[in-house]
Amino acid sequence: MELKIEKLFKSLVLVNGLISVIITIKIFNKNNYNLEYISTGLLIMTIYAGIWFFSLYKIYNFSKFGLRLYISLTFLGFLFNILSNLSFLDKYLYLLTLAEHMIIGSILTFSYFSKVKLKFK
Repeated sequence: MELKIEKLFKSLVLVNGLISVIITIKIFNKNNYNLEYISTGLLIMTIYAGIWFFSLYKIYNFSKFGLRLYISLTFLGFLFNILSNLSFLDKYLYLLTLAEHMIIGSILTFSYFSKVKLKFK
């Protein structure tokens, strides 16, 4: 049973990563970011995405630091959502962000309220 929970947790982290890649690409395309001209928005998005994927890697490997980083980035992401113009969200992107938020909630629930929490070191 314990191995099953661990496998489910790792699957959620992988799905979170996949959805995050899709969302990042969609936002990149929607904002018409040009790699020849590095804007502040592009720089912030790139740094945030890099640290986000690093935190996913760390929690996949049960790092307490990774979990703290993941939680911090989740709150920062909510702040970015509040401050940004969300009118560019199409239905597909909106559904992806909702799914990602549910997966984030599941990952945090597993991390703190299941036997998975014992694996974090």
